[in-house]
Amino acid sequence: MSNNKSIINKELFIPVVNNIRGKRYDEALSLLDQLLHQNQDENIIHKLKASVYLKKREWEKSLFCYKKIENGESDYEINNNIGVALYNLGKLLEASDKFRASIDINNTYLPAFENLVLVYELLGKYELCLKLINQALKIDPHNKKIIKSLVDIFNYYNPEEKKNSIVNTNYEISKLNLFVKKNKIIENSILKNIFEKTEEILKINNIKFGYPKTQILKMNTKDLNCKRHLNIFSTKKIISKFCFSCYKVQITLECILDLLKLYFYFNNLYLKENNIRKCIIELRKNVSGNYKGYIFTRSIKESEEIIELLKNDSIDKEISIKKIEIKHGCTEYYEEYPLFKKIDKDMINEIYQDKWIDIEKEFDEKNLIKEINKEKKINKTLNKFNLTDYLIIKNWLIYAKTIGDLSYQKVFKSEIEDYKLSASQKELISQRKIN
Repeated sequence: MSNNKSIINKELFIPVVNNIRGKRYDEALSLLDQLLHQNQDENIIHKLKASVYLKKREWEKSLFCYKKIENGESDYEINNNIGVALYNLGKLLEASDKFRASIDINNTYLPAFENLVLVYELLGKYELCLKLINQALKIDPHNKKIIKSLVDIFNYYNPEEKKNSIVNTNYEISKLNLFVKKNKIIENSILKNIFEKTEEILKINNIKFGYPKTQILKMNTKDLNCKRHLNIFSTKKIISKFCFSCYKVQITLECILDLLKLYFYFNNLYLKENNIRKCIIELRKNVSGNYKGYIFTRSIKESEEIIELLKNDSIDKEISIKKIEIKHGCTEYYEEYPLFKKIDKDMINEIYQDKWIDIEKEFDEKNLIKEINKEKKINKTLNKFNLTDYLIIKNWLIYAKTIGDLSYQKVFKSEIEDYKLSASQKELISQRKIN
């Protein structure tokens, strides 16, 4: 407002700003409409209305207001905000153009860099991601969002050109995969050697940041859309039709040492369908078992075949499995629909109701599910040890130390720093115990 050259009554805008700060968005919009009728500065009014609609997540209305701003195309913040609205409408390519325009106007504006990197990642344009990340890190070498995005793309892309210390670190760590592939048994001495060398690489490159994730997920090119299904369940209390044909082999492990071995085993496991798999530490309340692995399948028969393979391989690899079983869909569904956990027969006709079809359709339309997924590219992850996975493994080690599982000491001798986890993560971990 202070930069606007028009003569306006600034005092009239104070209640608007106060309402926005107090998150009373509807009151702010009402006051702005009144000011519009009083012939106050239209550019300021449309800009404020656009930002309020952005905060309300009303993307179309926000875009409508931004388009009314005179000379808005030459404003880097407006271009960035338009990009945010387009991104949330699933229009990734249009959003990328706006973020790029913002950077062209102001090549030090980091929010536009952060947003464009995220869009390029979703589009699978990893080379462009890396180029932007390098530019952004020259502006702010410690930008957490940019660093996280860089670590994220190592799951899909292993750049060999050493453009910065983080890329160099990932490249050097990825070469350690050879240690595991050469050996049939995943021995403690091999893991100890890998972790010691990894710590040396981190020290040489002065890598001290943490990474917030606690699950290592290995993807194929099929999107299970789990976030969408869980959102439907949490908001509508219904199970998506898709989930009735979703099964998983759940491996519950004795200790962190076995989880580490399972992780390396999963990296080199060949399955005909290249099934999605993941290794986790359990953080959910009232869910037993601390260390788990999952392989997702589309049938009970496929699950049974994988179980037989796992049982044989776990002996060869000296992985101690506490329990291995077939699960139906997500555990979150079981309390609301106890029948869903049964795998001996098809439960869809006993649980799924005809009216749920319309509920799912309405949910998808309201949340722009088809639009959001239309341009997004699903790439398979690289099944190899890298910086991303090691930073998650370090979170597993914090977990093990906190709950009193000292088996990690057989393979990891360095100091474990728990300050890299959030307060909420620490709280969840402190509530766990060996079970």
